[in-house]
Amino acid sequence: MNGGLDAVAAAGGRGSRPWPALVALGLVTCAGITEAPAQEIVRRVGRVTFRVDASQAFPGGVVVVRLGSRGRLGAAWALLDGRRGAFYSDRGVPRALVPVAASAEAGPATLGVAIAARRGEQRVSIPITIASRDYQPRYVFLSEDERARLGRPEAAHDGRRLLAVLRTESPKPAPGLLLPPVGTTGNGFGEPRTYTGAADVESRIDALHGERHRGIDYAVPVGTPVRAPAAGTVLFAGPLALSGETVVIDHGQGVLSVLQHLSRVDARTGDPVPASAIVGLSGDTGLAPEPMLQWRVYLHGVAVDPTVLGPLL
Repeated sequence: MNGGLDAVAAAGGRGSRPWPALVALGLVTCAGITEAPAQEIVRRVGRVTFRVDASQAFPGGVVVVRLGSRGRLGAAWALLDGRRGAFYSDRGVPRALVPVAASAEAGPATLGVAIAARRGEQRVSIPITIASRDYQPRYVFLSEDERARLGRPEAAHDGRRLLAVLRTESPKPAPGLLLPPVGTTGNGFGEPRTYTGAADVESRIDALHGERHRGIDYAVPVGTPVRAPAAGTVLFAGPLALSGETVVIDHGQGVLSVLQHLSRVDARTGDPVPASAIVGLSGDTGLAPEPMLQWRVYLHGVAVDPTVLGPLL
């Protein structure tokens, strides 16, 4: 089962393409920032208009950038705090969804947009504000066996292999609204967590920095059907040392769902899955502290709050 994860890691998500490279524009003059609806910033540079929706710009949120132009655009990227989001077509308009890490500091920030030009890359800087968002800390009990599991060589190996999958980018159309994989309310995203007798638990799971909790936890009985939050392709289906039986679904344009701690997996690597298709049953595998399902959503390799990103798609 793990072979599928190795194959994706080796490929490195190749074959993906951002907003197609067409005729490049030189960005020379700047008309400054103009008035716009609340929390939207509009900036015109040369023949390009940048529209930035910062209404969800908080730790764990998403900044949306749209481009308009009187000419054709070259390949473009948006960057925030070193994290890059490619532009893809959204109903014919170039749009980038830029993740804000749950560990981001509130306050002034700079959003950068880079556009390929005939004489090199042109960059535009747009000031935005990262709003504060409170996440309550939580203590999680780990048994002696669970703490021992953290120290196994395969735990670190699986984390690195999972990270390679999370960096996958595919140009398929955005999936539309993400729906919760089980029919109940969950919680826990963004919590600073402390685990019994162990450090760096979150970062060991996916090999990413930070101990903010990456997902939403749903306390459901073992055997509860788990559904695909949206249509996509299964990138991995099988056991991982810390997240247990796991399914990773590529929804397109850098959006991936990770469903963890399953008791049974009903999907295979490479399978196309429609929205709401059953991909497994909930369980208590890996480091699950109780029978549950954990749902993580990664945007361009950064964990974001699924309830924030879902409506934007």
